[in-house]
This record gives sequence, C-alpha cells and structure tokens, in this order.
Amino acid sequence: MMLTKSFKLMTLLGIPVTVSWSWFIIFGLVVYTLAAGYFPIAAPEFSPPLRLLMALISALLLFACLLAHELSHSYIAKRNNLPISGITLFIFGGVAHLEKEPEDPGVEFKMAIAGPIMSLALGIFFYFLTSTLYSFGAPKFLFSITDYLAYLNFGVGIFNLLPGFPLDGGRILRSMIWKLSGDLKRATMVASSFGKFAAYLLIGLGFLGIFTMNFLSGLWFIFIGLFLNEAAEMSYRQVLIKRFLTGIRVRNLMTKNVITVPADILLSALVEKYFFKYRFASFPVVSDDTLLGLITFHDIKEVPREEWGSRRASEVMLQLKDDLLIHEDEEVASALQKIAHNQVGRLLVIDDDKLVGIVSQRDIVKLLEYKAGA
Repeated sequence: MMLTKSFKLMTLLGIPVTVSWSWFIIFGLVVYTLAAGYFPIAAPEFSPPLRLLMALISALLLFACLLAHELSHSYIAKRNNLPISGITLFIFGGVAHLEKEPEDPGVEFKMAIAGPIMSLALGIFFYFLTSTLYSFGAPKFLFSITDYLAYLNFGVGIFNLLPGFPLDGGRILRSMIWKLSGDLKRATMVASSFGKFAAYLLIGLGFLGIFTMNFLSGLWFIFIGLFLNEAAEMSYRQVLIKRFLTGIRVRNLMTKNVITVPADILLSALVEKYFFKYRFASFPVVSDDTLLGLITFHDIKEVPREEWGSRRASEVMLQLKDDLLIHEDEEVASALQKIAHNQVGRLLVIDDDKLVGIVSQRDIVKLLEYKAGA
C-alpha cells in the first residue's frame, strides 16, 4: 500500500495540522546541528548525551514556534473570510494552505505581517524568560534552550521580513505595490524578482561558507536559497495561470456525456468492459442515477488480483467528498486548485447534485497552452 506524503498531527483553531515525511529530514539536521555544533560551544561543560537531549527539546520547541508563526497567518485569514484547508510542517518549516488568495492588498498585508510579528514576539518572550531563569539561578540546561529559542525566533522574524516573494516580507512588498499600482501581476513580478535576488544571495553566501570551512551553515544557506528561488518562480507562474483562467467557467471546458459504471460491478468486469475498452483513467460510480464516488485504475491495482472476481466497485471507489466535486458555474481556476489538492487529477462536475460532466488536469493544461500561445 502506498505511503501518504503527510499525516495529520492535530487540529488547532479548527485548522488541521499535518506533518510531511520530509519534516523528519530537517528535524534530524536541526538536532544534529545543535548537538554537534551549537551546544558544544554554548554549554561545553555538559555531556554529549545531555547535549543531545537539549537538542531534541530545542528542535521540538522550534517547530512549535514555526507552527505558531503559521497559525498567526491562518487566524488573520479566517478573520477575513479566507478559508484555510490546513497547515503542513515540511522540510523548510511550515506553510498555511489558502483555498484562495486575498483579493485585497490590505488583507494580504495584514496576513503577511502577522507571521513576523508572532516570531518577534516569541523572541522577546524567550529573551525575557532566559533573563528570568538566569536571575533566579535556574539550571543552565534550561536557559541555554530558551536562549537558543530567543535568537532563532528573532532570526525567523527578521528573515521573513526580507522583501522577497513568497517570504512574508515579499508579500508585504507585493501588497504595497499592488495598493499603489492596482496591478497584481506587476506587483507579483517585482516581489518575485526580489525573491530571486535574495535566493541567489543566499546560495552565494552558502558556497562562501562551505569554502571558508563553515560547511553546515553554508549547506543551510544553499538549501534555503534553492527553495526560495523555486518558490518565487512558482508564485509568479500561479498569478499568470490565474489571469489566463479568469472568467472561464467549468462548463465551458468539461467533458460531457460521461461514461459511468454501476456500483455493484465486479472489479474483473470493470477492468475488462470499461478500463480496457475506453482507456480512461477513472470512472464515476453510480447507483440508480445517484452519484456515489469515483474509481480509478490505481484504486483497483491496490486490490490483489485474485480478489477482483469478488470485490465490487463500491468497495474500492473514492467516496464523494468536496475535493472531488465542482459546480459547472465555478471558474476553471477554482477547479485547478481543487485538483492540486485531491491528488486524483480530475473533478466530477455537478449541477443540482446531478453529474453533468468531468474536468481533468490535462484539460486545463491544454487550455493554458492554448492561451499562452495565443
């Protein structure tokens, strides 16, 4: 059975928090960096096992702070009626998943600045906590950790204020240019250019660090720079895609007269009479004209072949959920966003709860290619 890319950790403020498996890579690197590099200098009198414990605690608290940073963005988004589908902790920290981008520069400004404010506030909190623990003679084990968290939160807050999209500072810059010019595309292009410049600068500093014997710091800068460069380019492409797709409705692009399969059909018959015959990647599943779900060939392959003669489509299909459905009057941009989240590559198009068509990622890509070449 295929592993999922992430797993749910908890729900906070009504927002699901998931953890990507890539997060464990960065968690391990942070622990190693602290145990082998930071705490041997900050607390050389402690034994290696104790320094490792300090590194583990510090890394967990650091990611809790990053989660608080993302929650602050999400809280402001929800206050401004922007739906948040969740927060994911991954290899480079965390990201809040907006179901749609702000349509007002003022809202984007408030959302963007909330994260750095949270990080700087946490930095101040841990700074005074360190001073308090030191004044009361607390064990160095404790205030060494809080001291690290103070500097890291200050660093996260300041770094995110760099005016390079999609960092928070880049979003702040974009909101200002957007407000002054009224042109979101131009604002994104300028902010993304700053983001690429910041990325190249970080990569250059990273290679300089490696060649000056500061290997770990240099490697960090290179990784972050590469990620920031890719994110800046992707963000600009997303704005262009949204512009290309604005005003086009799903009903103008969907495939009509969709072939459906009965819920009680055996998998063996389904493969022979539908998948092999029509060469489609998926089929809607119905029972007495009632739409029940969607079945893909991948779902069938997950079932042992010897069970195809006894298992039915209704047992294997993907159950109907909001991320599989879209109304025919919605914009294609919304369809693309849903497809990106459902990992199925297509949506069932409905009208008055009746199936009227299907739209796939391939359909949208073809439309974008046509628009780009027009």
